[in-house]
Amino acid sequence: MGGTESNSGSGQIMAFINEPNGRICSWGIPLAEAYGVRLPIDYNGEIPPQMQMMDVPEGEYIVFEHGPFDLEKENQSVEEKIEKAMKEFDYSSNGYCLDTTPGRVFYFYHDCARFWKYVRPVRRM
Repeated sequence: MGGTESNSGSGQIMAFINEPNGRICSWGIPLAEAYGVRLPIDYNGEIPPQMQMMDVPEGEYIVFEHGPFDLEKENQSVEEKIEKAMKEFDYSSNGYCLDTTPGRVFYFYHDCARFWKYVRPVRRM
C-alpha cells in the first residue's frame, strides 16, 4: 500500500471542479475537494464551463494503493484500509515529509476494476 512516483517531465495538466464546501475529510491539510481528469500537456480540446485547468506541479509523490475490489461489497473497507495506512505511515523514518506548499496537489484515483490510489506530494527532509 505504498510507493513513490514522480511526475517530473511528464507534461500533465489536470481539469477539475473545485467544491471545497462538500469536503468531508481533510486529514488536517488545507485542500479543496475536486473531481477531475489528467490530460496531456498539449490538450487543446473543449473544456466544459464548470471545469478549471491547472498544471500539476513537478515533484515527488507518495502513493497509497489498493488493488481491484468489489465496489458494492468492499468500497468502505478498502477506503478504511488506505486511510489507516496513510495515518500510520511514518514519513520521517522514510526520509520524507508531506509537502503542503501552496499549489501542490493531493489527489486520488478510484477505479475499482483496477485500483484505489491516494497520491500525496512529499519532499525529502
